[in-house]
Amino acid sequence: MDWFPMLINACWGGLFAAGLGVMLTTPSQGLLPCFACGMVGRLVRNLLIAGGLSQAASVAMGAIACVLVATLFSRRFHLTPLAMVTGVLPLGAAVPLFRSIHGILTLHRLQGEALSEAVVQLIANLSNVFTTTLAIVLGIWLGLLILKVLGRKDLLLRSSP
Repeated sequence: MDWFPMLINACWGGLFAAGLGVMLTTPSQGLLPCFACGMVGRLVRNLLIAGGLSQAASVAMGAIACVLVATLFSRRFHLTPLAMVTGVLPLGAAVPLFRSIHGILTLHRLQGEALSEAVVQLIANLSNVFTTTLAIVLGIWLGLLILKVLGRKDLLLRSSP
């Protein structure tokens, strides 16, 4: 298991989450939690995939990690769940999503066997997007359930500081 590429990939996930935080007008004190949630979620996902766990299960565990990290930051920085939301987005299946959009836009030009291959690829990409999205939702739900069992559900569910 090579740690350095996974750590670099996790840092890019954190930067992506922090960039989304800027785009979604997160206050400046909320950018570090956005970065931390994105980085930790992506690192957990990468480590579990490298350990042999399926992509969907790894994404769900990464989303759980995002919820727990966002909880740690929410009380200290008086944040809404924005850090959690930006943190789980780097776990999504962005490449298959864009390939699906491109496939839909190019289907009308294809015929015969090329059309059949493009449809199969489109179905594969859309199924990847669907399972990854469901894994993220499941991970968020499980993370919130863990907080509820621990008696800490109030930390993520407040809408204003």
